[in-house]
Amino acid sequence: MLKRNLMFLALSAVLLSACGTLPSSGPSGKKVTDLGKQRGNAAVPDVEVVEINAKVAEELYRLRSGQTFSSLGGGYAASDTVESGDVLEITIWETAPAVLFGGSLSSVGSGTAQVVKLPDQAVTGKGTVSVPFVGDVRVSGKTPVQIQDLIKGRLKRKANQPQVLVRRAQNNAATVSVIRPGNSVRLPLTSAGERVLDAVAAVGGSTANVQDTTVQLTRGHQVKTVALEDLTANPRQNILLRKDDIVTLITNPNTFTAMGAVGRSQEIGFSVKGLSLAEAVGRMGGLQDYRSDARGVFVFRYQPVAELDADGQQKWLAKGYGAEAEIPVVYRLNLSDANSMFWMQRFPVKNKDVVYVSNAPLSELQKFLQFVFSPVTSGVSSLNSLGN
Repeated sequence: MLKRNLMFLALSAVLLSACGTLPSSGPSGKKVTDLGKQRGNAAVPDVEVVEINAKVAEELYRLRSGQTFSSLGGGYAASDTVESGDVLEITIWETAPAVLFGGSLSSVGSGTAQVVKLPDQAVTGKGTVSVPFVGDVRVSGKTPVQIQDLIKGRLKRKANQPQVLVRRAQNNAATVSVIRPGNSVRLPLTSAGERVLDAVAAVGGSTANVQDTTVQLTRGHQVKTVALEDLTANPRQNILLRKDDIVTLITNPNTFTAMGAVGRSQEIGFSVKGLSLAEAVGRMGGLQDYRSDARGVFVFRYQPVAELDADGQQKWLAKGYGAEAEIPVVYRLNLSDANSMFWMQRFPVKNKDVVYVSNAPLSELQKFLQFVFSPVTSGVSSLNSLGN
């Protein structure tokens, strides 16, 4: 009788204490979905909870697929016309006897042609250069050949059979900025037509692994990012560059964090080409049998308001958030629905995402019973030893 009472008291004490101290690998699926119902404050922000379905998966897939250089439209090969900022090299020949640019005659009256090379000069903001005995010559918008003819025509009445050669020494007007960590260059555009990979080569290529490198192209107000692997494999992405484009090489490796009812919590790297949720779950080792809740696969991320659907954008804009503001979003996938096997192949995992698998209710019960009865069993064994 005494032993039975002692066991009952010990069990009761453990049960009461276990209620508040039961360990867990994370919140339950219900607690995660309830995030969307909480009222935001300084400590707990508003959270957008989105159920993954065919529409959501396709929309996010479309956004990722829209990150293509080909969608920016065709580029163009730079023309030969001279613009403000270009540097010109001007050379003038005058047939003997040179009467304007000087020269010498032999005793029999013959001489040699006089060559005058003017100092290199940049085209002014007004689009002009200065030529001796001619004055300011408007060259902006003209090709070197047209400039030659213009200067030659103005010298005809002053020099003896003048000949003129104009060459663009530096192309400072039509250039592209190429930026890479530790290095940057300005790439002049020529009539040959420079492309994105030409810019990558001009800066010395990537300093990191190809799978960890993305190429960002800024054209006006548009910014597109493509993995270097895709750029080299798909000629359609290697578009012609335009004046004032900015090409940036980004070499940050992508990772996501696996947590919850998985083999072990870990940070997993993946190629900047992208990763689907199906691939991410596979790299996590899949869901744990008898422990994970197939209805509770969650993806936590900070996402720009502009990437939400129309209703979501209106909701957050009404709260005072800007279109580029990043808000906490939780995506939930129910793997007990057979259709989810298709949706997760379209759902893209992003850099710094947290993929969390909640515990199944039965798993929580098993964990609770194991936590409770393990110390009681050892305690009973001790009491029996004392009784004996």
